[in-house]
Amino acid sequence: METLDLIIDFHKNNPRQGPGSQQSTIKALQFLPQLTPQAQLLDVGCGTGAQTMVLSEQTPAHITAVDSSKEFLSILKHKVLEQGISNRLTVKEMDMEQLAFAPESLDVIWAEGAIYNIGFSRGIREWRPLLKKDGYLVVSEISWLTPERPQIVEKYWTDVYPEMGTIAEKIAQVEDAGYIPVAHFVLPESDWTSHYYHYYEKNEAAFLERHGHSEDAKALVEENHQEMKHFEKYSAYYNYVFYIMQKR
Repeated sequence: METLDLIIDFHKNNPRQGPGSQQSTIKALQFLPQLTPQAQLLDVGCGTGAQTMVLSEQTPAHITAVDSSKEFLSILKHKVLEQGISNRLTVKEMDMEQLAFAPESLDVIWAEGAIYNIGFSRGIREWRPLLKKDGYLVVSEISWLTPERPQIVEKYWTDVYPEMGTIAEKIAQVEDAGYIPVAHFVLPESDWTSHYYHYYEKNEAAFLERHGHSEDAKALVEENHQEMKHFEKYSAYYNYVFYIMQKR
């Protein structure tokens, strides 16, 4: 099985595919003006829809949720049918590098823990034309919290995501891309530990069993352990940060 397929299989049964929480989604949403039923909100890289469902509960806007994983979307579609909200929540298989939406057709673009797949700078620039005048882009992005950090953690995350930068650097990119920075805030550590890593440990035995304890499956679990150890020791130096910006 390909590495990406293993990653999807590991994460599909977890409530979230990245750090976050209902509380943080709601907090980010509060920086936006009240949305109407006519508003169009696009959730990019929605995964199995943890934040998608929160957005549907907290706003009357029409939501389109897109992801490139059929398995993730299948789970989200089941949630939508279960809640009876298919009239205002559309689920589509779509690559975030090729978002098929008309220019200036969206009031809000939302991306929790997903923009790194395309890169923060590229994502905010390429998605901007899709927003209506004065539209909003809301993303959570892993960022350095300090100007300096131990070499071991800097190397670890730079190898994973070379574009990782400080909050000040991200805000400068926001301004350069043609947005007004509205707000930003750092996720609480519980968004990693209680809402994300907890399910790593809870589900890894079943994951290994499903894959016959293959070397690739064991390697993925070991990578997960390394990531958790880094956060436990170095969380003072990095975290996900919500960035709320308005098209200028």
